Amino acid sequence: MTLLVKDANTTVQSLATVSDANGNLVPAHAPASTNAQGVAAPVGPQNPLPVVNTAATAASDGSGTVAAGGSAQTLFGGAVPANGFLVQNNSSGALWICDTGTASNGGASIQLAPNGGLFMTTSGYKPAGVVSLYGGTTGQAFAARLVTRWR
Repeated sequence: MTLLVKDANTTVQSLATVSDANGNLVPAHAPASTNAQGVAAPVGPQNPLPVVNTAATAASDGSGTVAAGGSAQTLFGGAVPANGFLVQNNSSGALWICDTGTASNGGASIQLAPNGGLFMTTSGYKPAGVVSLYGGTTGQAFAARLVTRWR
């Protein structure tokens, strides 16, 4: 669905929207990365968001699949990220992540849209506890990185 809004110059602009899990109309966010020429392209499974670790140590790969649909699982072996993390949904169904408790399909959990939905923290972000992930279906794929530092 497209919502028409007026910008600061009172020009009508279209805003893409989708329905969230509760049926509410929310803006559709399209994460993007830029190439060497500064051209933006949508981020997705075929064009992942680049991660640069300035500490010169490899980011820990926490990628995997949902072990048991309908149950939360911890990411990164239960380690609390000291300097940020990212999670991308590579499945065709929604996933939810939570770093303040157990992930679920609501509450304090953050929904990751199907087919490329992405959550990335800022440099230096340390959550209160472990990061957990919830998916409704066994086998849903996700990519996850635990890094020392973003550039």
